Amino acid sequence: MRQGSSALASTSASTHAIAHRRVIRRQSFRRRQHNAHFIARARAVTDPFADPKPRNVDGKLPSDAWRHLVQVGAGKRNGEYQGEALTVRAFREEDVGAVATLLLESGMQGFPTERRTLEVYLANAVGAYPYGTYLVGEVGTSSEIVATVGVSFNEETRRKFTSLSPPSDDGYLSDLTVAVDKRGAGLGVAMLHGAEEFARAMGCEEMWLHVALKKPGVVTLYREHGYGVRGVDPGLFGWRGRLLMSRKM
Repeated sequence: MRQGSSALASTSASTHAIAHRRVIRRQSFRRRQHNAHFIARARAVTDPFADPKPRNVDGKLPSDAWRHLVQVGAGKRNGEYQGEALTVRAFREEDVGAVATLLLESGMQGFPTERRTLEVYLANAVGAYPYGTYLVGEVGTSSEIVATVGVSFNEETRRKFTSLSPPSDDGYLSDLTVAVDKRGAGLGVAMLHGAEEFARAMGCEEMWLHVALKKPGVVTLYREHGYGVRGVDPGLFGWRGRLLMSRKM
């Protein structure tokens, strides 16, 4: 009699356990359905940064013949180029070598550091105009390229960021550099103004950029030209820390 009661109790407990597990599974299924519905609704909400292409106020994008003259201001080298015109234009296939040299000499990171690989990377970027390009600067009547800067207007034409990502439909500026023997003459600021003018031609409302925390002088330069800090990534123990900055066009 006791053995029968024990077996019956064991069977009842087993049945109860099975029923309990079924309830748990149904609840889990319902939660998953609810979460999936919630995620679907969230994705359906308009993303303010979803448009991969920039706005353009007059409906006309700049042609590959776009160029802009910027007057060079005072630099630290006794006005060497002050008052001269810096011609800013989009780089072409024949400019790949000169741009590669400038980037390699800059010591900046974020692009291939082996020359041949970098040249292939740049050659592929030529066709992304106007949604992403390197602009080059030529001073005076010389055809020598003395400065370059990268500009991007959608995520497909810029690097991928693990933190401090700029909006996907605004302008993004990178790799601003001047030839080593021409630095301190005001060409960098003139190149910045040229990049901003190109952004306006693209109908861009705001320009974004990153600056390394280890370069306070560069941070000051951008602050003086209207860029404000929008985010801080301290990096790992201070290594590779950076700021995200922007200004309205």
